[in-house]
Amino acid sequence: MWQVVLIISPPAVALFLTAALALALTLALWSALAPDRGAPRITARLLLAGWLLLLLVATLTPTQPIGSGDATVWWLPGRELFDPGAQLLPGELSMLVREQIANTALYLPLPLLLRFAAPHWSAAAAFLLGVGLCTAIEATQLLMRAGRIADTGDILCAAAGTILGATLAAAAQQAVAFITRRRVGGRAVRVGP
Repeated sequence: MWQVVLIISPPAVALFLTAALALALTLALWSALAPDRGAPRITARLLLAGWLLLLLVATLTPTQPIGSGDATVWWLPGRELFDPGAQLLPGELSMLVREQIANTALYLPLPLLLRFAAPHWSAAAAFLLGVGLCTAIEATQLLMRAGRIADTGDILCAAAGTILGATLAAAAQQAVAFITRRRVGGRAVRVGP
């Protein structure tokens, strides 16, 4: 899975964010135009389940036999940057930044899809779900001792990703609400929820 960080570049990040915003706008518009139909919600739930499966496979697939590694926790986020005795080789800093971007992007779709799959969930609940899920994954990686390292920096990235995903979903819903307002008899009427 770590090979994904090799393709992360500014255009790749821009493309990912554009796709996430397009998905949020599509789901928001679909939900607004068909408020009584369950299709937008079901689609969001299926996409959410698929993304959760991808996330779990990507983060919990062992890199060596289970129980054969040591139980390592990196408590200081970005410790590779602050270790006084460590010298970063050329390219290591960009690789670390790419890894953090990948970890952030991994959690962005969760609150975005959750906003449309279960609209009654608040942004705070979606945030807690994202951070809680990441914390559980890091704890599982620690207990598996299978070549994965539990890192508090990953939890911070998950928090950033969930905030960004919730923001994109809310922005898409506000944009669609603004676009779908109609003037009827001098007063604004909203179409959809």
